[in-house]
Amino acid sequence: MSADDRDEMTLKELNYRARDGFEVSLLWSPESGQLAVVVVDEAGGEEFAMEVEPGEAMEVFRHPFAYANSRRLEFRRPLVSVAA
Repeated sequence: MSADDRDEMTLKELNYRARDGFEVSLLWSPESGQLAVVVVDEAGGEEFAMEVEPGEAMEVFRHPFAYANSRRLEFRRPLVSVAA
């Protein structure tokens, strides 16, 4: 999912958690059906997002850093993730 695609989509937050300065969201686009896990580092002022498949969405949501090394990540700065 490119930055332009994500900015133009309506994103629904399916799940959210925060701990130790990190926020993790599971987002879904009703238009495209795409799912993404977004991780926000509040202290560093950065975030990354990765697309996920429906069958793995909750596993990646629970352990995003374990999956981050093997995924194409999109990094953004400043923080812009806003879920509808």
